[in-house]
Amino acid sequence: MIHNIVSTLVNQLNEFIRNELGLADDMVIASNLMDIKGGALMQIENKVCVFIQNIEEEKMLKNTSFQANAGMAPPMFINIYVVVAANFPEPNYREALRYISMVIEFFQGKPLFDRSNTPELPPSVDKIALEYYNQSIQDLNNLWSLIGAKYIPSVVYKVKLLPFHQQMIKQDVGKILSGKDLGAARKNLLEQLVASELLDAVARSKKNEAESE
Repeated sequence: MIHNIVSTLVNQLNEFIRNELGLADDMVIASNLMDIKGGALMQIENKVCVFIQNIEEEKMLKNTSFQANAGMAPPMFINIYVVVAANFPEPNYREALRYISMVIEFFQGKPLFDRSNTPELPPSVDKIALEYYNQSIQDLNNLWSLIGAKYIPSVVYKVKLLPFHQQMIKQDVGKILSGKDLGAARKNLLEQLVASELLDAVARSKKNEAESE
């Protein structure tokens, strides 16, 4: 479920930024800033990255949950802390400030996602409620030390009270592609592109013939 919630937030942010700036390409991606070995990821340059900082159980509701059926464990409510970071290296630092300002503007205007304003919500989620999460200087230092990167303009939002229970609808995660799978996928995509180009060429040829007659 968490992956679908992050994807929803990314999609919503992308739609907002594209509309505001008249862009064709997506500027927001779900990605860590560093790879598992601590190296910088090239594909996130000049992008807004969304990733998870922490997942915690909401203790206040732990003892007040009820059982839907006998013998079933009560639902667990969790909070997710989501980092949104604008990775625009020099000389594009001002762009980083511009994009992070747009992120704040978007979530300030839409702190609640439900079926009425976000039809793409996962089936197991009725709503997503966010609040801005303030961090102290020490918190920031700890966070960026764990990430292993220098600070870049970023904000943290708390996604509140997501229910997890035994009967929730499970969302399938796409399989992790191996190198062989990626090669086959690229070949398939190339074949589709070639076929599309051939169809366009045939259509243009027929159009020219019709016009010449």
